[in-house]
Amino acid sequence: MSGLTALHVERPIWRRFAPRFLARAIEHVRAGGLAAIVHDETRVDLVLPAEAGGALTTFAAWALASLEHAGDTEPQEGPDSGLRSASVDFDQALTILDWCDRDAVHPGPTRAMVLDCVACTACCQDADVVVETGDLARLVAHGRADLASESHYRRDDEGRLHLRFLGSRCEHLGERGACAIYEARYTACRAFPPGSEPCLAAREDTLDVRDDAPDAREARE
Repeated sequence: MSGLTALHVERPIWRRFAPRFLARAIEHVRAGGLAAIVHDETRVDLVLPAEAGGALTTFAAWALASLEHAGDTEPQEGPDSGLRSASVDFDQALTILDWCDRDAVHPGPTRAMVLDCVACTACCQDADVVVETGDLARLVAHGRADLASESHYRRDDEGRLHLRFLGSRCEHLGERGACAIYEARYTACRAFPPGSEPCLAAREDTLDVRDDAPDAREARE
């Protein structure tokens, strides 16, 4: 992670709403947040923001990915036109409601944060990094053909490569938190969004830092 220090991130805030307050939920999402419509203990629907082309925004997509959500999201019409909806099962609903509880202390639909990735390194520990063919080619192009050997990886039942970790740490994570192959890092590492739900989960699991304090690491100009 050479050259990467503090990042200013604006992440969406989760809110829970009763079905009769759907209009408020839509307003919250249009302002940048994420909404859970709680019908009862067994049914929670989501209202999620989308890009102009209809795809989920990055934070919404990564939130669903962290839930291993296998269902589809549906484009909406009427008052929530341009947004997307999704239904989740009971276990996923519990996680989302926990996110809502965590975010209850934060006002507004979004939250400004400062994240120092080099000081944190939570996403570089106890992670599952899927390695693509292009990643190996990039390593070779950057003069690290030695890292393209399968000895650094394991192959799953579907034939995909995964980076082997040294204990719980990525083998490329330096003592001071810098990535030794930052310019040639894997696609999964390049795509990982700071401030996303997987990022917050890694920080909580690895560092015992839960983003539920109103004054915690807010971005300041």
